[in-house]
Amino acid sequence: MQRREFLTSLTAASAVPAAAATRPNILFIMVDEMRWDAMGSEKHPVVDTPNLDRLAKQGMRFSNAYTVAPVCSPSRACTFTGRYADVHGVTTNGVPAHQGEIFLPSILKHYGYHTAIAGKLHYAPVGYSFGFDKFWSFSAEGPTPEIGLNAHLKRKYGPDAHKWAKVPGTCPWPDDELGQDVGVFKYADEDFETEWLTDRSLDYLRSRKNQTEPFFLFTSYLKPHSPSVEPAQWLRKYDPKAIPVPKLPANAKEIRATKTGQARRHFIDNEAMLRVMSAAYYGAIAHMDQQVGRILTELDKLGMTDNTLILFTADHGNMLGDRGRFFKGIMYEGSSHVPLIWKGPKGSPENTGRVENGIIENTDLLPTIMETVGLPVPERVQGRSFLNLARGKEKNWKDRCYSQLATAMIRTPQWKIIDNSRNLGADFELYDMRNDPKEARNLAGLAKHRDLVESFKQQFTSWRNDKPAPVKIAGMKTPDYAMLTGEPTGRKKRR
Repeated sequence: MQRREFLTSLTAASAVPAAAATRPNILFIMVDEMRWDAMGSEKHPVVDTPNLDRLAKQGMRFSNAYTVAPVCSPSRACTFTGRYADVHGVTTNGVPAHQGEIFLPSILKHYGYHTAIAGKLHYAPVGYSFGFDKFWSFSAEGPTPEIGLNAHLKRKYGPDAHKWAKVPGTCPWPDDELGQDVGVFKYADEDFETEWLTDRSLDYLRSRKNQTEPFFLFTSYLKPHSPSVEPAQWLRKYDPKAIPVPKLPANAKEIRATKTGQARRHFIDNEAMLRVMSAAYYGAIAHMDQQVGRILTELDKLGMTDNTLILFTADHGNMLGDRGRFFKGIMYEGSSHVPLIWKGPKGSPENTGRVENGIIENTDLLPTIMETVGLPVPERVQGRSFLNLARGKEKNWKDRCYSQLATAMIRTPQWKIIDNSRNLGADFELYDMRNDPKEARNLAGLAKHRDLVESFKQQFTSWRNDKPAPVKIAGMKTPDYAMLTGEPTGRKKRR
């Protein structure tokens, strides 16, 4: 390190504590597997989300937010690095990021934030804190699994207790790979994960009253992710017979019959099952919305609302029967299109209740959070702050998003192209999203779109070739999880 760089890093480090005290708090609420359209503010015909709808009116809602990697771990890593999956290395569940990759909680902690998680993180290896000072896991993640939900249930109900335990006889399809998910939660409602994680979030907020450090609280609900287990009042909140569901493909049974094992879980051929699982899905969202309301009410009671940035989003969506598919991992709208609500601290110009239609990638969240709380956006972050867009001042906002797992997509205001070439060499798909929002007519093979398809192919190549080095922040110590060298993905060894 050069002498000038050394002195700069010392100056930055010494200035952190005093500056931190003036920064806004951050409440980041993430849910798992929630479609963008499953909210009252999106005019959904069934699901009730009064608290999310109210938050959107107090702040704003983004109608075209997308995940750049529609599976749990990759999407979450994109959110917390501001970088694409092929760059940070988390391209599937259960694998660690490349060496040197650092995540948002560590960055905020470096700048003086106290950090906490209540819920699902889903990073590997599971034993690391990933920058969180306080870690309440919904499973066995983090350095303190003994204070997590799994441990709580085992202490209360015995060593065989499980967070998805079902009341016997409440699952109509116990032998089906997908249908076996359904059931009434076996234990007390307050021990169901959505409520238990909310209680931990409330505990944390109360503990931060009158503290000088600003906080970053990541409340991360698993629901409405499978399994479709909920307390009875929520599982049965909506009548399956009254649920609008997509028409299954005529050959849905033939398609599913070709699948084996866990692959069968991603396809559905039974309308009755689709109705029950969709009703359970919407019930889980309504339950989550109620619990979000509890958190927002507590912020008000504690006098913290005015000085807190609040954002709500999902890591990916769920196909919910579209194309006879369930869950995520593909580039169609049900899987890749996610909700995003943003409410700045009191007086923020974006708090107008408007809906922004510009395309947002979840890689944009990190730089926008940093700018909102007055911190520098790290170099080599690939996302872009949308703060000026939110405030109506952006003249040159990007007009496309990019997403990639086994398949890939580019989404523009009019077009979506899906690249299946890395997935068994299949063809491209092209959809006119303005005139065909259900993605029913593949136009890729039409001669009049040949040049458009070729242009998109070149864009895919350019995106894949952009591989910036890991983020570096002057004066910041490299976190332990960023120094992995082939360590297994299981729990880290205690030293």
